[in-house]
Amino acid sequence: MRSLNLLSLAIGLSLAVTGCGGDSSSSDGGSDIVQSSPLARTIGTVDSVSYPDESFTINKHQLDGSQATISYDDSSYSFDELKQGMQVEVEYQDNQAQQVYLQPAATGQVTAVSDSSLSINGISYDYPGSGFDVGDWVMLYGLVEPDDSWKVTVVTVVDPQTTAEIEGAISGLDTSQSVFTIATVQVDYSNAAIEDSRTLADGLWVEVYGQFDGSQFVASIIDIRDNDDVRNTELEGIITWVSPDLTSFEIGGNVRIYTNGNTSFDDGTRSNLQTGAVVEVDLIELDNKLFATRVDFQDQVSVPDNLEFNVEGEASYDGSILSINGIVFIVDVNTEYDDGISLSNVNGQWVELDGKANNGNYVKRVRPERKDNEISLEGPVENGIMWGYSATDGSLVQFNGLWVDVECQRDSDNSLSFCRLDPN
Repeated sequence: MRSLNLLSLAIGLSLAVTGCGGDSSSSDGGSDIVQSSPLARTIGTVDSVSYPDESFTINKHQLDGSQATISYDDSSYSFDELKQGMQVEVEYQDNQAQQVYLQPAATGQVTAVSDSSLSINGISYDYPGSGFDVGDWVMLYGLVEPDDSWKVTVVTVVDPQTTAEIEGAISGLDTSQSVFTIATVQVDYSNAAIEDSRTLADGLWVEVYGQFDGSQFVASIIDIRDNDDVRNTELEGIITWVSPDLTSFEIGGNVRIYTNGNTSFDDGTRSNLQTGAVVEVDLIELDNKLFATRVDFQDQVSVPDNLEFNVEGEASYDGSILSINGIVFIVDVNTEYDDGISLSNVNGQWVELDGKANNGNYVKRVRPERKDNEISLEGPVENGIMWGYSATDGSLVQFNGLWVDVECQRDSDNSLSFCRLDPN
């Protein structure tokens, strides 16, 4: 967020105040030195608000907000405008909130309403449209769900803003025309200032500021979400993908988090790392990766059965398209390559792909796999065929029309037998 540029200054000021001592000590050593706790940062949903005493709770912290500066996009807001259900970033010290940054998923004009949906900047959200009128300026808050939709928590009517905002993953990037798509809306970024002049790519998660014009969003500023936005903080969100070996997971469709032997788990264990889990995570950065020092399990949302996939096979890569058995798999900036594998050497190698099937087979992780007589697959079965493999003994037919996780005997490159549900 653009507001986060204040963080390093705030931390520096906090350290300077703590280190100076001032009136907290005396020359004769008779008084104890009183030091404030360091500035802390938490990102999550406002769970409750008490307006009489100007306090609120977030991620199990009850904070005094009476002296806090509440802001969004360089505009200030009063404490009365803080609402339960808003996603915010808070800098606090000794339970005193100092900065509250509003983090809506969308800001803009209502473009359509119905009993079950609300469209903002041309993007439709599952949220009752009653009480809103086309043309209203609103802020929509929510969490990204495993299917990349938004779990809307609150929508507030605001005064007309100078800029609108949409947020999401880039797809359909066309650098020749300077356009890409977020959800269903095309974004024209031909005159946009891109954070740190970085290169855009499919899969990159961005916050786009500009104006919605007809069916197109005209961008003026593009902020790119990365580790810098969440490192050394406490983050709440929904797990949107988990690696099969439970060593990494994603929150919000864009924050990749790793676990190690030092990761602790509250109200659950490592086995509870499941897609759809609502978690609160303490994050640090090591070797340019985000690691969880603590994972606190809070809730579980429903998840479609036909979402996560796993496939083994011989990779074919022609410089732009990755496929196995003629089936195309999408790699983007979120794809991770393990154990020496890369796009430059993947062609012809036997690999394992883990990912999400959501309007395409998006690969989260590629790693080399041993080519032996056993094969594990997760995905759809149609007409006795799974990821281009058929079973000579008909053992896949029993799963027709289902999304299953199976183990099979591999008889040849494309022929299987003795397919059965994975007991794990």
